[in-house]
Amino acid sequence: MKLFGKGKKNKNEEKREAVQPEKSPIQTGFEKNLKFLNHDTYPLDFFQSLWDGRFGTENFTVGEADFPTGEIVLADPLAYLGSKYQTALEGKIPAGSYSVELSILRSETVGIRVAAARLKIKEACAAEYKLAMPEGHTSEDYNKPGVFSFFGVDAGMACFADRSLSKEFYEFTTDWHNANPGKNIYDDYFMELFAESYKKYPELQTPYGDFILWRFPKSGNRLIMFSSGLGDGVYSGYWAMDDKGEAAELVIPFMNPEFFC
Repeated sequence: MKLFGKGKKNKNEEKREAVQPEKSPIQTGFEKNLKFLNHDTYPLDFFQSLWDGRFGTENFTVGEADFPTGEIVLADPLAYLGSKYQTALEGKIPAGSYSVELSILRSETVGIRVAAARLKIKEACAAEYKLAMPEGHTSEDYNKPGVFSFFGVDAGMACFADRSLSKEFYEFTTDWHNANPGKNIYDDYFMELFAESYKKYPELQTPYGDFILWRFPKSGNRLIMFSSGLGDGVYSGYWAMDDKGEAAELVIPFMNPEFFC
């Protein structure tokens, strides 16, 4: 009598395995990408490949975003910016305005996608990349219980934001919902702005629009929103450190372009 173990397959099991459909290139790439993301480190060459065009990417600077305090938050702006589910990062940058650049991938399998985004803090070559840890934690805390070295995406969007602007965004959305009961802030406010972005740069994004530079109505501060690669999930930021040990960039990889070229 056999108590444990699979033993020899019967004919029905063999037939079921024989008719399993072959995975599509999209599914294969998606699964590889999912396993690839959110590790504590990657080779320098991977980060370089996001921006050097070797896998068919094109770099596009959306514009400058404002950081009045230099305290950085990573979040899905349409789902979590200004909420307890955003990720405030340990460390800060000098207060100021910084360019946001996107790595745009054109793929036969998944179409036009934002493969990565980076906040350009200063012009310097990266000597290494370090995982951007959440506030109050260092790299030694990576993978410890309750330490989440990533941010969640639930509306297919992401952003680099100043901590003070995340509070301002919460106030804006609260006021907007109070003034527009029963309406959806994307469908009834932001969707038109993304559509205008597409009209201006149709060769760099999908018809729905994949990025906008938005100004807060009251302060005029700038926030840049952009699509998160293949959509919802969890993503991590990485500091690009120069040879002096100072942060030159903050990068969010959404996709490994090699999986989709």
